[in-house]
Amino acid sequence: MAKLVNRVSATLSETDHPYLNGAWTPNFAEYDADDMEVIGEIPADIAGIYVRNTENPVHDAIGKYHPFDGDGMLHMLRLKDGKASYKNRFIRTRGFEAEQEAGEALWIGFTGNPKKSRRKGWGAHGYIKDSSSTDIVVHAGQLLSTFWQCGEGYRVSAENLDTLGIEGWVPLDGISAHPKVDLKTGEMMFFNYSTHAPYMHYGVVGADNRLKHYTPIELPAPRLPHDMAISPNYSVLNDFPLYWPKELIDQGVYVPQYDQTRPSRFAVLPRYGNGDEVKWFEAERTYVLHFTNCYEEGDDVVLDGYFQKNPGPSRCRRCRTRTS
Repeated sequence: MAKLVNRVSATLSETDHPYLNGAWTPNFAEYDADDMEVIGEIPADIAGIYVRNTENPVHDAIGKYHPFDGDGMLHMLRLKDGKASYKNRFIRTRGFEAEQEAGEALWIGFTGNPKKSRRKGWGAHGYIKDSSSTDIVVHAGQLLSTFWQCGEGYRVSAENLDTLGIEGWVPLDGISAHPKVDLKTGEMMFFNYSTHAPYMHYGVVGADNRLKHYTPIELPAPRLPHDMAISPNYSVLNDFPLYWPKELIDQGVYVPQYDQTRPSRFAVLPRYGNGDEVKWFEAERTYVLHFTNCYEEGDDVVLDGYFQKNPGPSRCRRCRTRTS
């Protein structure tokens, strides 16, 4: 039987918005269910947790609502001794707590007008709230929750989903989704991006949850990357022709544009390489939101991702780059 643990203060109005109804209907309650009904049998030797994240808005949006804007909520299923238990919790970000205190939204969303935001500045920490709702990874024995526009990175307990706070090693420019964890070494690779030079950084966090490496990756102007990839010896970053034009950023306008004249570029560097060790490889113009695999074949780094022409649904392609 599920036990209600907490119900947050919500001011969200009824609406017919497609991303606020049906399977997207927000939930304002946090539950514990310690003895769930099991249909069939859970093998007794299986023990662990499955965690998924969702965007779960609590207040009416300032302007248009986009599903990326909802507050981060985690759902955890634990399997142990042939039994299953469940719990869900909001991630208590600084933005979430500030809006709980104010009783309303304080930040605009992804598609909102920055001039209408009650907060100023670029991206997370600025006009967009760091809702820590984009990705969740396991690292150093705990959960790390991230936000796509370079948020603070929140450590969450893998035992009870309590928010443990902002990661102390996260740099000033934040950490973007999606960091990559090497399951053999325990190292975690990440990147961030910003509206000021050098526009991107790359880093490595050790299995002990300490920052081991951090280096600038120089780009010609602000970019809008989303994902990265790792192989056993290399990390792959990207410079795609879908980005915020600097002349618009200078006017406080953040509208991604697709440049039909620029190729795609991939940055390959050793795991602990510095920015001056990057090898850039050009490829056909595209945008890749997420990569699916990265591995090495001799001197080649093979990167799998979803190729987009417009960008829009198209076909999968494989990018092969030579590192020697």
